[in-house]
Amino acid sequence: MFKNCLKTIVLVTGLLAAGASQAALKEGKDYTILATPHALEVPGKQEVIEFFWYGCPHCYKIEPYVDAWAKKLPPDVNFRRIHVMWPGRPDIEAHAKLFVALQEMGIETKYELAVFDAVQRDRIELRKEGPLFDWLKKQGIDQAKFKANYGSFSSSLALKKIEQLSKDYAVDGVPEFIVNGKYVTSPAMLGKEDGSITQAVDELLAQGRKKTKK
Repeated sequence: MFKNCLKTIVLVTGLLAAGASQAALKEGKDYTILATPHALEVPGKQEVIEFFWYGCPHCYKIEPYVDAWAKKLPPDVNFRRIHVMWPGRPDIEAHAKLFVALQEMGIETKYELAVFDAVQRDRIELRKEGPLFDWLKKQGIDQAKFKANYGSFSSSLALKKIEQLSKDYAVDGVPEFIVNGKYVTSPAMLGKEDGSITQAVDELLAQGRKKTKK
């Protein structure tokens, strides 16, 4: 009986501590608020946008946490991954072009971690067509369909769109998360590159739900 009570006390204490940790987010330190809120892509839903870059080691480090979190999201949350695109950065543009081509094929989420592993762990230069097409073949990705999207007009428009989104949301570093079109948080703000980022995002989503219910 005592052991069961002790377990209950420990469990409750842990839950309270976790709740206190999430509730302790401080504006200006753990997150900021955009001066101009942006409209959400799907009206009536909560929204989370992750800006990232395949060539970013910090993005790579948190991606497993984000991927696991994304698979358990409730149906009221619209999660969008957007590859950052900054003018004058051909190194980033080449990776963004890969992201857009996979997105046009509807398989960017399926191969998200695989691309990260190739770039960050295996050091495969996917910004060059030779290594890229060799890698695509090994992954079993239809090369003909990929090539049709890789240099297509629609892909060019998509690149311009993500460049504009990067500008509109004033993204100056990655990884960065935008919650409900106005809250901005990142591992850099939190000082941690682990699951803390998804906890922070969940807390900001909770704030949005509270305001929606009022």
